[in-house]
Amino acid sequence: MKQSKAKNIYVYDNLSNLDRIVLCFAEFLGTAMLVFLGCMGCVYASPIPAFQIAFTFGLAVMVAVQCFGHISGCHINPAVTLASVILGHTPVLHIPLYFLGQFLGAVGGFGLLKALSANGSFVGSSSCSPVLSPDTDIMEGIGVEFVLTFVLVMVCASLWDCRNASKDDSAAIKLGLTIVVLAVVGFSYTGAHLNPARSFGPSLLNGHWDNWFVWWVGPLLGGVAAAVVYRFVFSKEYDVIEHTPSEVLRLNEKA
Repeated sequence: MKQSKAKNIYVYDNLSNLDRIVLCFAEFLGTAMLVFLGCMGCVYASPIPAFQIAFTFGLAVMVAVQCFGHISGCHINPAVTLASVILGHTPVLHIPLYFLGQFLGAVGGFGLLKALSANGSFVGSSSCSPVLSPDTDIMEGIGVEFVLTFVLVMVCASLWDCRNASKDDSAAIKLGLTIVVLAVVGFSYTGAHLNPARSFGPSLLNGHWDNWFVWWVGPLLGGVAAAVVYRFVFSKEYDVIEHTPSEVLRLNEKA
């Protein structure tokens, strides 16, 4: 038995340039899936229940994580990427690679949806763009996005924690349902985007930038705050049991 603690923050990796391109492309496709599938459920003229939209985005996250979680981690969210760096799971060098894939993926996913919805499915210029509720001011919006993203990143951090290694087989489902819960409770305030990249694609292609910083400042600060709290409060030293090869063999024989 030995003592283990939080991973160090590291800058570089030992990957080839091709491997880095693969990581970027995985984030591109994952974010494109999220925006394409999620926003596809938000484009029709008839009012759509908040739960349906929340469930659609949750399932979209689940699909993306299942496809690319084992390749890039499937952050598909700049706030999650920053948290992963702070917690020592992703090198600093990967920040621009992941951000590039995420923002381009959001634009590509929403662009494809608009191209396939040219017959009028989109209502107005703000379809799937971030919009504050009339009863929510800017500071409240930032606060809501901060808190909800804080919760999201705490869930991510717990899934990354090696103490939960035996429980990560259903990570895609857990993350998807987390998004459903957060989107349901936050939808009536800010739309509960929790993701600057997810907001960027629709805002750019719709030309709708009203109070755009609410969906950047809140999630990024919330993600960083959650990572800092998890690193310095919950990633303290803990016991890790190590077995010799012969002990592992005996344990396997008993299983």
